Amino acid sequence: MKFGVNLYKFPRYGAQKAKLAEFVRTADTLGYHHVRVLDHVVGIVAEKHGGIKQTPYTAASDIHECFALMAWLSAQTTNIRFCTGVLVLPQRQTVLVAKQAAEVDILSGGRITLGIGIGYNPVEFKAMGASFKDRARRFEEQIEVLRLLWTKEVVNYTGAFHDIEDACLAPLPIQRPIPLWIGVGRLIDPIPPDNVLNRLGRLADGWLPMFRATPEARAAIAKVRAAAIDAGRNPDDIGLEMNLWVEDKPKSQLLDEIKIARDMGARHLNCVFTITDPDTEIESIKRFREVMDALD
Repeated sequence: MKFGVNLYKFPRYGAQKAKLAEFVRTADTLGYHHVRVLDHVVGIVAEKHGGIKQTPYTAASDIHECFALMAWLSAQTTNIRFCTGVLVLPQRQTVLVAKQAAEVDILSGGRITLGIGIGYNPVEFKAMGASFKDRARRFEEQIEVLRLLWTKEVVNYTGAFHDIEDACLAPLPIQRPIPLWIGVGRLIDPIPPDNVLNRLGRLADGWLPMFRATPEARAAIAKVRAAAIDAGRNPDDIGLEMNLWVEDKPKSQLLDEIKIARDMGARHLNCVFTITDPDTEIESIKRFREVMDALD
C-alpha cells in the first residue's frame, strides 16, 4: 500500500510557502509515496455564483499554480512523487499542458503523475476562454494527444479539437508517457455515472474517486473493471487511490479501514487529516507514520 498526503488545507493558511515546503519535505523524509497538489487558476466569489456548496475553493483560497509549485518542490525533495489532484484539463491548452508536465517530469527526475478531471466550475472555464459544454469530448481527445506528445519524436494529429502537423516536444519527459490518473466525483456527489466509469476503464492509468467504502463504491469499481475488459485492457493495470479520512480514529480502526480499501482493490491511499493549521498538519503526518509501520 502506497500512502499519499495532500495540500488541500493549505489554501486556508494564506499564500506563505515556508510551512508548505516544510510539510512536503517532512512527508518525503517520512517515506510517503506522493503529495497531491491542487489546481485552480482562478477562485470564484462564491456568493455571486450559487454559494460555497458549489466549490470548496473560492476567491478567498490561496492556491499556487500547480506546475510551478511542483517544480519548486521537486528541487527540495528526493523521492516523493507529485500528483495534481486534480488538473482541470479541458480548460487548458493541451500542447502547453504536455510541455509543462514534461518539464516538471524532467526537473523532478520522473516523479510526476498527472491527475486530471473534466472540471465542474463554468465560471473558471469562462475566465480562461474555454468551452464548458463540450469538455467531456475534449477531455478524451486531450488524453490521446498528451500520450502522443510524450512518446513520439514527431506528432501528426487531426481531431475535433486538435490539429498538429509535424510537431513535437523537445526534450521528451523521462516517463513516456507520464501516468494519467482521472479524478472523479465530488464530496456532495461521490459516485460517478456509468459513462464516466466506462471512460475510466477505457482510458485511465488510474483513478482518484471521492467515495468511501460503500456497496455503491464496490459496484462502481466493478463497472470500471468490466469496462477495461471490454476495451481489451487488463483491469489490474488501472490503479485505484481511495481517500483515508484519518480524523481522530484509533490505530486499530485505521488499520481496519486500510484493509477494507485494499480488499476493494486500492493500492494507494490519500490521507486526509482534520487540521486547522500547518504545524498540526506536519505533526499529523508524523503520527500517522506509526500506522504505516503497523501494516502487515
